[in-house]
Amino acid sequence: MGKRLIIIALILLYVTVVFGGASLKADYSLTAQYISELNATGSEWSWQIGYLGFLPLGLLGLFMLVTVARNTQLTGISLMGTWLLAGEPIAYLGSAFAPCDLGCPSSGSLSQNVHNVLSLITLLMTTLGLVFLSFNKNLTPPGRAGWALSGAVFITLYMLALAPDLDSWRGLLQRLAEGILYGSLCLVSWRLLAATGQAQHHELGGATADGECHGSPP
Repeated sequence: MGKRLIIIALILLYVTVVFGGASLKADYSLTAQYISELNATGSEWSWQIGYLGFLPLGLLGLFMLVTVARNTQLTGISLMGTWLLAGEPIAYLGSAFAPCDLGCPSSGSLSQNVHNVLSLITLLMTTLGLVFLSFNKNLTPPGRAGWALSGAVFITLYMLALAPDLDSWRGLLQRLAEGILYGSLCLVSWRLLAATGQAQHHELGGATADGECHGSPP
């Protein structure tokens, strides 16, 4: 259970930052504004949300991925896919140190331009990571299809959020994309860590039953 507490902490912190942070801003719209606009330069509570919200959220997301990668049997392309999913927490770290301008335009200050480039890179990383996970030969066909579908839905929702005609819905579309990503990632990570913990428990139990590796010789 210990390692899975990281997942619970990530869920609670994500909800607190993304939705609690929005409640601090009088004119902020969850439907029409990007998550990164929570700490837009010059807006209220910007540095607090950036350094006390986005920064720990990104670090905790990275920590969870490292924990899953080190404590499960992922190898090859599945392991590569897991590391590529680091693009999402990296995006939050980038938002903390390179916040967008008010309105999050396609070009603007140096910080905005760095923010845009980093967002594009991490978006591609995350999508590719989801696709790579679908090639895991240990998954059932529905499981492989699920990861592939998650990747397709994630990138589609993000592309719709970037469409000028849907700018009044871009915040909602982005939150749906991230909800699918984090929901899938947390659920699968929970199951993987639970399965690993059970396997280790059985191994220790077997060693005890055989009289090996425990205690001192008489």
